[in-house]
This record gives sequence, C-alpha cells and structure tokens, in this order.
Amino acid sequence: MPTETLLLEIGTEELPPKSLDRLRLALADTFSAGLDKASLSFKSVKSHATPRRLALIVEDLIDRQPEQHVERKGPAIKAAYDDDGNPSKALQGFMKSCGVSDPAELETLKTEKGEWVMYRASKPGAPLTELLPALLESSLADLPIERRMRWGSSRTEFVRPVHWIVSLYGKDELMINVLGLTSGRASMGHRFMSNGAFNIESANEYVEACRSQKVMVDFDERRNNIRHAILAIAESEQADLEIDENLLDEVTSLVEWPVALKGRFDADFLTVPPEVLISAMKEHQRYFHLTSKETDSLLPVFITVSNIESTDPEVVISGNERVIRPRLSDAAFFFSQDTKTSLDDKAELLSSVVFQTELGSYGDKALRISKLAAFIAKNIGADESAAGRAAFLAKSDLVSDMVGEFPDLQGIMGGYYARHENLSDDVAKGIAQHYRPIQSGGELPDTPVASCVSLADKIDTLTGLFGIDQPPTGSRDPFALRRQSLGVIRICVENRLSLDLADCFEFSAQLFDRPFDTDPACAYVLERLHGYYGDQSITRDVVEAALAGGTTGMNLTIIDGVIKSIQAFRESPFAEQIVAANKRVANLLKKTDAEALPDFDPELATEKAETELHLELGKLELADATDIQGKLQRLARLQQPVDRFFDEVLVMSDDDRLKNNRLALLAQLRQRFLEVADFSLLQ
Repeated sequence: MPTETLLLEIGTEELPPKSLDRLRLALADTFSAGLDKASLSFKSVKSHATPRRLALIVEDLIDRQPEQHVERKGPAIKAAYDDDGNPSKALQGFMKSCGVSDPAELETLKTEKGEWVMYRASKPGAPLTELLPALLESSLADLPIERRMRWGSSRTEFVRPVHWIVSLYGKDELMINVLGLTSGRASMGHRFMSNGAFNIESANEYVEACRSQKVMVDFDERRNNIRHAILAIAESEQADLEIDENLLDEVTSLVEWPVALKGRFDADFLTVPPEVLISAMKEHQRYFHLTSKETDSLLPVFITVSNIESTDPEVVISGNERVIRPRLSDAAFFFSQDTKTSLDDKAELLSSVVFQTELGSYGDKALRISKLAAFIAKNIGADESAAGRAAFLAKSDLVSDMVGEFPDLQGIMGGYYARHENLSDDVAKGIAQHYRPIQSGGELPDTPVASCVSLADKIDTLTGLFGIDQPPTGSRDPFALRRQSLGVIRICVENRLSLDLADCFEFSAQLFDRPFDTDPACAYVLERLHGYYGDQSITRDVVEAALAGGTTGMNLTIIDGVIKSIQAFRESPFAEQIVAANKRVANLLKKTDAEALPDFDPELATEKAETELHLELGKLELADATDIQGKLQRLARLQQPVDRFFDEVLVMSDDDRLKNNRLALLAQLRQRFLEVADFSLLQ
C-alpha cells in the first residue's frame, strides 16, 4: 500500500506553559495507539508544540486499512434454533449484530466442548480519510487536560480556543472537520516577526516552513537552543549556571523564537537572602540566575529568554530590568519588616491559621511536633532541647510577609529569621530544613536535629490525617501524604536513624485531643517501602519477606539491612533450596496450629535425619538483631540437614504422635528463619 507523511496542526490561543510538553507527548502517545488499533501502519509519530500550536508528523503512514477479517462466536447450536429449526431469539440478535439476514451465511464452530454458531467475513479496509477525524477526536479527548474551555456559541471544548487546523497527507490536503473547524493548509507564523498566515506545501516541509516564519516548532530543538544560549552567557560572565529543568521547560513553552538576553539588577539587593531573589526572578519573571564560580554567591545578573529577535536588544533588556526592580524592592521590604518581630512573636499568631479543620491550627501543630521532635531526638541521641525548640518555631514564618508573597520559601525564611535572632545553628537548620525532602530524590535534612524536626512534622501529619480517616485517594492527596511517607522512609534509611517508627506514631497519637489508631498510618508507610525499593530494582517479594520477619518491627534501618541482605542472598548458590524448603515447611504448617503443637521430643524420633536436624537447630546461635549477614550464614548451614530431613522423613505420618512431633520440629525450624525473614514469600 502507498504511504506518505501525515501532518496535523491545531492552532490555538496561548497554551498553558507548565503542561505544554506533557500535552504534546500525550498527543503522540494517544494518536499512535489509535493508529495501531485501526491497523494503520506507520514508521514513527513525532509531536511538536509551541505556545500557539500542537502538531503531529506521522511518517510512512499507509492510506487505508488492510483487508479486515471478522470472526465472531455466537450462541451454542443447541440454543440457536427452536424445535422447528427456526432461529431462536438469541440467534436472531446475533445475526442482527453481524448484519446478516440469512442463517445460511453463518458457519459452525466445532470444539471438544460443543458446537457454536460462527460468523466469518472479510471486508475492504477503510481509507485514512474516513478514519482520521474520529482518530484525532479520540486522541484529543484523551489528553490530560484538567479544565477544558468553551468558546463562541458552540459546545466544542479544548484546552484553549482553536483558530486553525492543518491536515496534509504528503502534498495533498486531507480535509477533516474537528473542534468546530474545517482543516486546510494555512498556518500562522510568529505573532510579531512574520507576515501572519502562510501555506504549508507539504507535510515533510512543515518544520522548515515554520522556521521560515520565525517559529521553531520542534520543542526539543527549542529547549536545546535555549540551554546552549544561556550556558554561553554564563560562560561569558565566567559564572556558574544551575539550570532548573522545570523552569527551562516552562520558558521553552512560552516562546516560539527564543532569544537569550543578559540583564542586571542593583547589587544592593544582595543583602536580601539569595533564595528570595532567586524566587522573585524565577517564579515571577522566569529568569535564570547566575552565581560566582569562586564564592558560589549570587551575582546581580539574570538571563531572560525573549520571544522576539529585536533590532535593539538593549530596549528589551532595559524593560526586563525595569520589571524586576520593584519585585526585588518588595522582597527587601518584606525581609526588613519580618525581622522586626521575633519567631516567638510570629508563633503566637499561628493559632489563627488553620492546619486542618478537625486537627486544629498550626499553633496546635507546633506544640505537638515540638514534643514529638524532642521524643525522637531522645531516641537517636540528638539534642532534645534544640529539636523541640526548632520544631516549635518551624511553622512561624507562615505568618511572615515574605512567605505570604513567596510561598515556596516557607521554612527557608524561618531559618534566616532564626539566624537573625542569633539562635543556634542546630535550631536554624532544623527550621530551614524541616520540609526536606521537598521532591522525589530531593535533599535530606543534614543534621540530626533537622532530621528530628522533619520526621516530627511528617509523622504528625500522617498520624492526624489517617486518624480522622482522610487517607490519600487515587486522585486526591491534598496534604501530600505519599511524599511525606516517602520522606520519612528516606530520612530514616539514608540518614541511618535507628528508630522504631511504631513508637513514634504511638507517641504522636497521644498528643492529639482524641485517641487515634496508628495502625493505618504505620501500614501506609510500610506499603510505600515497595515503591522506594522498587526504584532500586528490588522486587516486591523481597520487601514482603523482610517485613514478615519477626525482629524488624518498624526500625527502617534494620528493615533496610534485611532487605539488602535478602537481595544479596538470592544470588547465593543455596538460596533456591532454602526458599523451596521454607515454602514446603510453610505449606505443611498452614493447616496446623503451631502454638498447640508439643515441644519436639527426641525420644519419639525414629529417623536419623530428625535427630540430626534437631541437633543442628540446638547448636544454632544466631547473631545479634543487626547482624543480618551473620544470621543468614548460620541459617545457610541448615541446608544439608533440611534436605536430608525431607528426603528421608515422612512428616504426615499415620501415627499422630510422630506427625505432631515432626511438625513441631518444622515449626521450630520455621521460627528460626522467621527471625530474619519469611523466605517462603520469595518468588
């Protein structure tokens, strides 16, 4: 069948920049899936996007489906005809659904289980022109758009109002009607640097045709162009540039013809904390900041990416410098105002800020996490006083002017205000870092006190929300409990805090004004371990085997050691036999009340293998709770006596005394393994 390149372009009003890349990738995925489902073969699907368009280029797409072969199984022959041989209602319904009027057009399918009516047919494949509108509409409907818009008098909906549609198959127009518009070959160039509308002669010429109209339509090319341009400016300034990839994506989504420009601001603003200046530049103006190679301090220089190639770039730079100046002035004013009152003064205002309607105010939360942080500090040998003090003040900056204007700086500003008051470094860091980690793979608190405060804050939230039965759902997690629980795991495991989290959750529950069951919150944290270790290529069964062990509790450092040891154990030559033996023992004991079994009586042993296994179990001296490798090495020595036991001993003897005695020996064996993990769960 002949093939050509298909071009589809949807021209819109300015698309949301923070979701543009996700939209264009999703469009390629959904359209590819639609083509596969329709049996329309193609070489590749490439998506493009700018602030004013979404586009697809499909290479080597066939112009019609191949011949379609239809097979449908109908009712059983016995139910297909009545006693007079006439079609039953079941058969009539089946014939109608197949578009058949004569039963003679149907076949009989014979199998070992009986005979059924079968419909088989072949029909020519539908042309691309017939299939394309539905394919595109289905793909657009499946895009991840949170809120769709309507425009004009129609009920058509899309992420933004649509102004034009291009549909070309090779050089030919492939006319379709979607989103209330009829397609053509006319697109629109850059809003300011082109002549406006222009025709695209061929689908293969799309990218270059747009480029000639000052539209760099390839999202990846545009992003790389911006990356190289801003790095070049940083190099010319002999400065460091740490590129925020999310900001880079957003800037890429805001321009069609990127031009990177360098601007400056008054160095006097550098007396304000650098995070404030960076936030003002990044969040409000989408500027990139530069830092000194020598001192790592912020430089009074920024990079902006313009959407126009100006004949006088200094005018554009001046405009950007003029815009950022009042933002930085506001930040300096807020910092000055905030430092006029202490964190304790601010803490008094937290009672008027609601944390959660059933769990009280942030003032209530501050009191709870102060006590919990001190409790955690006591258990890990950290400074209890500093932990309690930092936790009490951790939320104080929520009522500051600075955080009111720059919400992303909460915690960070509290740390600066603590240093301004000459509070200890432990307290200042505890406040500044208590939200960490703020994203997947983000930085962890780097001091014991900061770890205590961060854990206390997260455990308090988890305890409270699960206590009032408001766990996260598939679509809603307003308190970020998934991230909070993963943060608890990472802090305990990666900062090596030997701490029983069950005790922490229980202590936390006692600080609320009503009794809370902590089991759901604890179970939720443990469930998150599967994802945490899954990212390290450790399978779910290894985690489940470790959690089923008898000595781990909720000490995540011990659990981590068990999981890592089991993962390594699986590669050992005796792992397969030990796992198989554990599964066999577990199956034998499954229908037995192990606690009701008598102690193993050596006098009842009739086989040498029984006596040998009993003696080996008696000699087994397991290592201490944290020496998991030592435990595994000792348990591995049981392989030969266990194998011999199963080869030579009939456990389920007709003699109940012998059977129960042997089951008691196996229960003792299983208990020894369970002190490390439930090896029977390993796949």
